[in-house]
Amino acid sequence: MVTELMDEVLVYDLERHRAHCLNPPAAVVFKHCDGKRSVEDLARLLESELGAPADPDCVWLALDRLDKARLLSPRVRRPPAAGRVSRRDLIRRVGIAALLPVVTSLLAPTPAQAAATCVANCASQPFGTPCSSTAPANCLCACDGSGNCIGGC
Repeated sequence: MVTELMDEVLVYDLERHRAHCLNPPAAVVFKHCDGKRSVEDLARLLESELGAPADPDCVWLALDRLDKARLLSPRVRRPPAAGRVSRRDLIRRVGIAALLPVVTSLLAPTPAQAAATCVANCASQPFGTPCSSTAPANCLCACDGSGNCIGGC
């Protein structure tokens, strides 16, 4: 599932229950990588859509990041002839770190975890006493010593 926001694209992987946030350069590459466009074509699209010079190595970095997040099918491998360039070298060459592609991933909670809340059962309980017996095991609900339940999933 893909949701476009103002400055980023959110991709939710329904199979792995992972959410991925793509910054504009990564989003442009993700949107246009269809297996038919070359890296040079994607660099030109990146340049035209972002209005700044783009480098084929920026595209390769985006493809590497998207592949690592398992958002590409089939998986993409950089050919040995393309070589590897560090982010630091790209920043020196491109000059603007904001043009580098970034894919941020996080594990989404299961529906049970998302629905779980702390059940306040802390009246006259000491600090650290569990206050919920219905929350999943990885949820941390504990009494704060003042009658309040704190924490959650």
